[in-house]
Amino acid sequence: MRFSKLMTLIVVLSCGAHAQTAEEHAAKVKQDAANAVKSIDLNNSPFEIPESMKEKFRQAAQNKGDFALPDSSNSAMQEMTPAQREQMKVAIDNVKARTEEMKAKGWLDAFDKETVNKQVEQYRASAHMLSEQSTSSLERALHEHAGLTKEQASHFNASADTPKSRQNEANEKAIFISFSMDRETIKNIIYLAKKEGAEVYVNGLHPQHKMVNETMMLLREIVQGIEEPPIVRFNPTAFKKYDVNSVPTILYRELDRYIIASGVTSFDWLEMEYKNQNESVNYGVTGPVSQVIEKSIIDEMKERMANYDWKAQRKRTIDSFWSRQDYTPLPRATSTEEWLIDPTISASKDISTPRGELIAKQGSVMNPLKGHGVGFTTVIFNATDIKQVEWVSKKLNEMNTVGQLMLITSQVSKQKGWAHIEALQNQFKQKIFLMPKELASRFQLSALPAVVKTDLQKSMLHVTQFDINEEEK
Repeated sequence: MRFSKLMTLIVVLSCGAHAQTAEEHAAKVKQDAANAVKSIDLNNSPFEIPESMKEKFRQAAQNKGDFALPDSSNSAMQEMTPAQREQMKVAIDNVKARTEEMKAKGWLDAFDKETVNKQVEQYRASAHMLSEQSTSSLERALHEHAGLTKEQASHFNASADTPKSRQNEANEKAIFISFSMDRETIKNIIYLAKKEGAEVYVNGLHPQHKMVNETMMLLREIVQGIEEPPIVRFNPTAFKKYDVNSVPTILYRELDRYIIASGVTSFDWLEMEYKNQNESVNYGVTGPVSQVIEKSIIDEMKERMANYDWKAQRKRTIDSFWSRQDYTPLPRATSTEEWLIDPTISASKDISTPRGELIAKQGSVMNPLKGHGVGFTTVIFNATDIKQVEWVSKKLNEMNTVGQLMLITSQVSKQKGWAHIEALQNQFKQKIFLMPKELASRFQLSALPAVVKTDLQKSMLHVTQFDINEEEK
């Protein structure tokens, strides 16, 4: 909304700089422009506006500065001096220049016609997807209660190549089945569903199956060989809504009015009955049926989740954390060495902000330590080596640290894990971090312990690798 007001201002200003045929219209243009400017909240703009530009907009609201509108009434135009005409030309050119400036800096990128159309399509697609998912209680339940991603939960159809479900459309035709039926009967019903343009609903997993994929594979096997098979999907919500306990059951629905019957498979009869009724009707069992033997897959998943020992799993995950880590073991140093590292980097390509403002050109070099008055001291050691731990404790008491202090260990006891970390943090009264592999190569470390300090005068990193045995002599 704010942007639309801003663009209104620009358009009004551009148009207002030309002679008009009616003085009233000219006055209205000027007033609309001023009102448009006044209504803009420059401090809460959807994009960054430089202070200099803000001031120009404020001046424009008072009909002053670069965006001031000259009097464009007929009488005024006739009396306009060459200087005033030049002023009007300058005003128009300023508007055009500022617009081009905004385009160049990317402020208007999100509002061009192509981008807006793309966004509209994205929103339309998202809305469609949400409507599809929101009407599927199964998908929501599997996502929320079974730990499946939304994408995984959306794949609960017997065939990935079948069309999207029509259960959310005004008309719905469906046949309810159960694995209490023999395989041949189920296949015949699927053929019928294809012929009638109906969907096939299943309440849950096959009684002998423990995994969802097992039942899905079985359904895929059954529909195999059927060209363009209908949708065969889990739909326990429909079983519950229509109180379906026996199969086959056929359903015909238009909007909120439906007709349903068990023990029959004639949609012609069902639709004829629908036309003769003025309200929803459940005919119950009207022919031979089988019982629904599957538990609702939603209830199944909820039970599994409720019975799952999450605390135990969490404990197992936490306890195994350190045993799963990749360490970078380095030997204990046998000599004391020191060296300097130049942290200067070169940009391999142009680096720009999202608005297109250039930060660094390709090939340019920069030193992150230059211009920074605060440095750091990093002590790197192997916490599984008691000698190194003792050395660090002693060194910290006598060492002159620069800036922020950080303690990093190359290894942690895989057996003691968190207890080891806790003991170290209690001893040193600060957090202990695990050394990433890249750190050893970045500081050119071949052994431990080591201390890395910033030398702000030289804008360099000063690295010392210590032989603790030599220091004890």
